[in-house]
Amino acid sequence: MSIGKGNSFPHLTVNTPSYKLRGMNKTLAERLAKAMQERDMSQGALAKASGVAQPTIWRLVKGEAKGSTRLVDIARALSVSVEWLANGTGSMDAQEKMTYPQPPVNEMKLGGVFPVPVFDRFNEQTHDYVYVPNSVESDSCRAYILERNSGCYEAPAGTVVVVDTEEEAGNGDLVYAKVNEAYSVYKFVDGGSTGYLSVDDDRVPLVPATTDSSVIGVVVFLLRDLKRKK
Repeated sequence: MSIGKGNSFPHLTVNTPSYKLRGMNKTLAERLAKAMQERDMSQGALAKASGVAQPTIWRLVKGEAKGSTRLVDIARALSVSVEWLANGTGSMDAQEKMTYPQPPVNEMKLGGVFPVPVFDRFNEQTHDYVYVPNSVESDSCRAYILERNSGCYEAPAGTVVVVDTEEEAGNGDLVYAKVNEAYSVYKFVDGGSTGYLSVDDDRVPLVPATTDSSVIGVVVFLLRDLKRKK
């Protein structure tokens, strides 16, 4: 019986019965491997479906990374519960989706979401907040609303972009950055001494991520097609 390449658990094969995986979900790496096996999804396919760089997926599967701010995207791509993937709590299968942004009512405890302050196009904090899953909770999170298409298909105009200003960008990560005195979403590309910023149009040249194109933070959550009253 052959063992697939890249298997995090060398004693398991693609034919291993699912009951043998029970009780083996104590770590994020084990839960991620189980979800990928049951969904028949490779690392490359998961990276493409989630928008997360494949090296990040590889580190999570191998257990070299203990967590990621992109777990929401990974869980969505695998159709599994974020809480189960992140902490091993509850069932693996995704439950009914929550609509965001959604402030908690007085009778509901703030257990599943947390508030993130909204900043305007001048990078100044407003009095507004959006509510996002607490799996990406951080004191360094900010939210921005894109007034124009970013050039990255994941972030069209109207998208609410939640970024972590303390997160270090990795290759392929979406980032919120200032270029030519304007803020927008770009993809971070490793290279040189500071890295580069890119968009999905190959005709647009890479922009060095220097002080003239300062990265505000790594995108950790997107709220698309938000309908707002004028």
